[in-house]
Amino acid sequence: LRSAVAPKISSVNGKQQVPQQTESAKKNVAYDCDEDANCVIVDACDDEQCRTSLDVRIHGKWYDLSGWRKAHPAGAHWIDWYDGRDATEVMDAFHSEKGRAMYKRLPASSTESVAMLETTIAPDSSTQIAFRQLRDDLEKEGWWKRDMVHEFTQLGIWASLVVGAAVTAHSAPPLATFFVGTFNDGSRLVGPRFHSRR
Repeated sequence: LRSAVAPKISSVNGKQQVPQQTESAKKNVAYDCDEDANCVIVDACDDEQCRTSLDVRIHGKWYDLSGWRKAHPAGAHWIDWYDGRDATEVMDAFHSEKGRAMYKRLPASSTESVAMLETTIAPDSSTQIAFRQLRDDLEKEGWWKRDMVHEFTQLGIWASLVVGAAVTAHSAPPLATFFVGTFNDGSRLVGPRFHSRR
C-alpha cells in the first residue's frame, strides 16, 4: 500500500498543513513529519525502494504514520508494532496532552487502506468505549493534574520512615522493623491521590 497524497498543501498561520486526501492523487507519494508532527508530502520512491503506508487506528480513525515513525521520541519500533492495529489505549495512557494533540495533525490513511484494515481488526467494544469515556471524564475532573503539595507531603512521609528505620536499626530493632514494614506497605503513599477534586 502506498501512502496517500493530497493535491496541494495549504498554509495555516504560516505552517504547512496536510489536507484531507483525494483518491485521484494517491500515486508514488508519501509523508515526512518532524518531531512536532508537521508533515510534508515527499516522493514515496527513491532510487532504491518505495515507502509504504504505516496505518494505525486511534479513536476510530486511521492515520498514516509512515512519515512520523522516524521522529517518534520513543523510537520507530513502537510505531511499527502498531501497524494495522488499534493504538487508542496506548496513545491515551503513555502520551502527554501535547502528544495526544499532535497525532490529530498526522495524515489520514487512504480510503483503500482503511477499507482493507477495517475487515482485519475488531471494532471497538462497548467496554473499550465506556473505558475511554470514563478516562475522559476523570481527566476533565482533574484527576491527572499534579498536586505538588500532596506529592511533597507523601515523599516527606516516605523519607521520614526511611530515616527513622536507619536511625533506630541498632538501638530499637522492633521500631526499625515497624518503620521498614510501614515503608514497604506504604509504597502506595507516594502514588496518586485517590479522591474527588470537586
